[in-house]
Amino acid sequence: MSVVIEEVRSRTQRREWVRFPLDHYRGHPRYVPQILSDEVAYFDPRKNPSFQVAAVRMFTARRGGRVVGRICAIVNRLEWESAGRRVGRFGWFETVEDPDVAHGLLHRAAAWCRTEGCVRILGPLGFTDLDPSGILVEGHDQVPTIAGSYQYPYYPRLLEEFGFRKEVDYLEYRMDVSKPIPFLERMRGRLSEEGYRITSPGSRRELRARADDFWALLERTYAHLFGVVPLTPEQTRFYTRKYLSFLDPDFVKFCSDETGRLVGFFVGIPNLSRAFRRAWGRLLPTGFWHILRDYRRPSTVDLLLAAADPADPTDVLTARGLLDMLDVLRRRGVTYMEANRQLETNTRVHRIWRKFPILGTRRIRIYGLDL
Repeated sequence: MSVVIEEVRSRTQRREWVRFPLDHYRGHPRYVPQILSDEVAYFDPRKNPSFQVAAVRMFTARRGGRVVGRICAIVNRLEWESAGRRVGRFGWFETVEDPDVAHGLLHRAAAWCRTEGCVRILGPLGFTDLDPSGILVEGHDQVPTIAGSYQYPYYPRLLEEFGFRKEVDYLEYRMDVSKPIPFLERMRGRLSEEGYRITSPGSRRELRARADDFWALLERTYAHLFGVVPLTPEQTRFYTRKYLSFLDPDFVKFCSDETGRLVGFFVGIPNLSRAFRRAWGRLLPTGFWHILRDYRRPSTVDLLLAAADPADPTDVLTARGLLDMLDVLRRRGVTYMEANRQLETNTRVHRIWRKFPILGTRRIRIYGLDL
């Protein structure tokens, strides 16, 4: 039976596109689904300001009327301006184990990017580096974070058979943080004399009040890294509502210099992978209860974001913020920490994580193809 690739144009088609992973991974013990209503809203051009700076096409693969795959193709105007070349993206790629389906979707995404003037396509990537990205190539025996990636092991083969090759790899770690780390403890006394002040916001309102400084520092820290796209004011407000409004202030650490200027931060979030799995895309009737329970009493915290101003001693800021974060985790009874994506070339950060008892490592890959 032939495969039909169709462009998503209606609300009904968009909802089918969004919910495909719920059926594709049904019953899988390690896949972590997103909340369906949040995903539908995220891909609504009227609600997500990323659609204002990016041309987007969403495609669905069908066989016999049944959805068997999906892909999103993105051309971001701000990325072209910052990178100096026309590069397209594909993201949210899901497919059954069938080259006809996978290659049909990839061909359609690549062909559209080519018509938009792109000379290369990269992915899986989202609108920004805050979106899910990459293909899991190692660590299929582990459960990812809600911001992480999980795909069946056959995905890399299907991409490589089409012609995609490795662009960059990221590493993620699961660590035991229940006991002091001698390497960091030896630095505690010296770091206390460096003149920086570590604080947690007293409330979510205080956290939102520092949002502008937060996003400005994030962009200064990551502007030079792979896949980072400048954010518009509309996007920062959107992500503030999406992420900062729901953080536990206890797991946020701000580092300020003697003048009060924000020069670093660590942002953690209670690990909700188990709760999201139990909810399986729906908040009602019991999904919200599972999420609230794990949010209030986490055994694991995900290190969502960290930044240090390049103009300041980043090693000092990293160590100070991490030490204070670990103190809070132990006080709250947290045993494990998940360190989200770090470029494999970021050897300085990997050296720090490898001082911890590592319980699992995941490798996530971004692929590239010349058009």
